[in-house]
Amino acid sequence: MKSLLSFFISIIVISLSSAKLDGGGFGEAYHWVPWESAKSVAKVEGKPIMVILHKTWCGACKRLKPVVANSHEILQLSREFVMVNAEDDEAPAENAEFSIDGGYIPRIIFLDSDGNIRPEYTNVARGEKYKYFYPSVDEITRSMNNVLQGIALKTEL
Repeated sequence: MKSLLSFFISIIVISLSSAKLDGGGFGEAYHWVPWESAKSVAKVEGKPIMVILHKTWCGACKRLKPVVANSHEILQLSREFVMVNAEDDEAPAENAEFSIDGGYIPRIIFLDSDGNIRPEYTNVARGEKYKYFYPSVDEITRSMNNVLQGIALKTEL
């Protein structure tokens, strides 16, 4: 009974979420979930969360939008994540926890299905500076795959 109730709650949250979000330039084909619902959806579905933090006025953010929007590879992998597109002052953009190594934008931050930030999943191509900045499809998909492999290993243990 509990799992059935969780299933219906998940369906309602997903329906409400997808009805409101158009991707903001990051792609309408993605299933964007508002931050307010992301943790509960991730918990029910057992998926990690991928948060894109960006600003409407940011040049690097504008350049990242078509990279994500036009990537078949990122879209395919996104089905294994709860995807959050946090623009301007939308939560969690202003949450200090999300300023792991500064407040630069855009940043992509991964969380586990319990909603815990996983700071170990970074853009290894960037080194120590701007390690949550991802300008290319290859860099994004590498981290997405690392998250999926790392979380799968932890759940198998």
